[in-house]
Amino acid sequence: MRAAENHPLTDPWIAIARLDDDAEFAPAWLDRAVVGLGGAAQVREAVLVLGPANAGPFQARALWPAGQPCSAELASACEQALGLRLAVSRQLGAESVLAQPVMVADDLIGVVGVRFRLAGAPAGAAEWLRWGSGWLAVRLGESHQDERNALRERLMTALDLLMLTLGEGRADDACRAVTTEAAVRLGCDRVAVGFARGKATLRLAALSHTADFARRLDLVRALEAAMTEAADQGQPIRQADHDDPAAGDGLVRRDHASLARDYGNGLILSVPFALPAGDGSDGQEHGVFTFEWPEDTGVDPQAEVLASALPAILGHALVTKRRQERPFHRRLGDAGRRLAQRLVGPRHGAFKLGSLALVVAVLAAVLATGDFRISGDATLEGRVRRLIVAPFDGFVASAQARAGQVVKEGDILATLDDRELQLEASRWSSQQNQFNQQANDAEAQRNLAQIQIARAQSQQAEAQRRLSEAMMAKAQVRAPFAGLIVSGDLSQQLGGAVRKGQSLFEIAPLDAYRIVLQVSESDIAYLAVGQAGELVLTALPDRVIPFRVTLITAVAHTEGGHNVFRVEATPEAAIPDLRPGMAGVGKVSVGEERLVWIWTRRFVDWSRLQLWSWLGV
Repeated sequence: MRAAENHPLTDPWIAIARLDDDAEFAPAWLDRAVVGLGGAAQVREAVLVLGPANAGPFQARALWPAGQPCSAELASACEQALGLRLAVSRQLGAESVLAQPVMVADDLIGVVGVRFRLAGAPAGAAEWLRWGSGWLAVRLGESHQDERNALRERLMTALDLLMLTLGEGRADDACRAVTTEAAVRLGCDRVAVGFARGKATLRLAALSHTADFARRLDLVRALEAAMTEAADQGQPIRQADHDDPAAGDGLVRRDHASLARDYGNGLILSVPFALPAGDGSDGQEHGVFTFEWPEDTGVDPQAEVLASALPAILGHALVTKRRQERPFHRRLGDAGRRLAQRLVGPRHGAFKLGSLALVVAVLAAVLATGDFRISGDATLEGRVRRLIVAPFDGFVASAQARAGQVVKEGDILATLDDRELQLEASRWSSQQNQFNQQANDAEAQRNLAQIQIARAQSQQAEAQRRLSEAMMAKAQVRAPFAGLIVSGDLSQQLGGAVRKGQSLFEIAPLDAYRIVLQVSESDIAYLAVGQAGELVLTALPDRVIPFRVTLITAVAHTEGGHNVFRVEATPEAAIPDLRPGMAGVGKVSVGEERLVWIWTRRFVDWSRLQLWSWLGV
């Protein structure tokens, strides 16, 4: 039982069938039927009318939505269906009404009526209601003595047979198992099932207690003829050995009478079934169950009622299994036929419009052209990056600026300690004075050699003094031009030592930039110097900066696990608020290409590379 309960085909029908209270069963059944028809999106109202078989009175046992009275149009269609014992379909302007009688064998026990929101009932709506009416027939078929026990017995038999159907792996095995078990449960001499697709001839699929019926060709032909007779008329056919084949109910029973006469059957009951709505089969796959009892007298009425209701339940499961085992080319062909029917058949307006839009979009993509652009991550750099280094070995005395600040030309960035330079300058100044005094003394003594030596020493001391003073002037580190300090922060190194030539700051100008793009190696072949492009920065998403490619580096490097090339470009317009280091996305215009090629080129290139790596072609 658990296998059947967990199957999507039977859940929640089984839970509904197990409801003990008839007052709960009818609304639950109607709610499930409405869900199968599309729910509130398709259905405006629905009603389930039930009553004693044939006699009535018939009363509304469930309404959907609950509490909403039945409209006059729907009530009129249900009354007509009860009177005619046939399905009634009407169109009410932009809406439609469908009333389907609920039959148990030849007995009328009620009608289910549905009012749809669209003109014309959805495809398969009648089949879906007939499928659900099988559960109604099992539940409400007989109401005589021991009704509760009989109901439970019918439900358990139906569920056991359905579990057996779903439990078998292959459709042929399921057909053989279910016909044999049904024959045992219902006391039949023989149970057969056959299937047909569309207008094809109905073929016997399984015969109870028989694994191979190919040798019994005469019986097979007789059974197929009787099944085809029931399927063509779309109504159950009951034929007893003493019944007149030309009974006044309008049904043809000639093949059933021949089957009963030739093979000694007392009672034959053939019940057709078809796929319910929602299975997606446009091939109209259907079938017939034929039950044969040895005598028409003494047949359990409960067995006959159950035999009338079982095909609607078991047939769906068997047809579904058969459809799942179809070859791939058959399923592909069915899908193609369903698609063609939706495209050229009635209704499905939204699908037709969507298909037309898709075709137009595909044609536009194939024929239309667009701007082919190569994109890549971009970074803004200063065109010139000036390094400011320490002029001498010393210590940091103060720091007036750091990275991120905008400075003007000549602004003091930092100051180095120059006390040692001041002392050295004073020392050389004192020595220069001494050498000058020695030169004056030598001149008074007319000592020419000593005069020349003293003057040479004085000049040397003066040069050393000037060098010290020049180094003192460089103790104040100044900006060589207006720009942005890209790197450097001496505020955390006050008193720290610096060595001559050590980088202290890096400055980039604010009016001269270059754009650096990281272009994938699969796209680099499309780029050339002089191509135009556009840049959008993360910090300025509302501005588009035009640029032109000026340099393509021929050496790749790895970034983010991918090989990329460095491509440099120059902005063509001056835009304020730009700062070195800003990042964004740049796109370089290559030319006009077909849209379908632009959208698929990466996949095509990847496919070619994989084919080459796998097959070498």
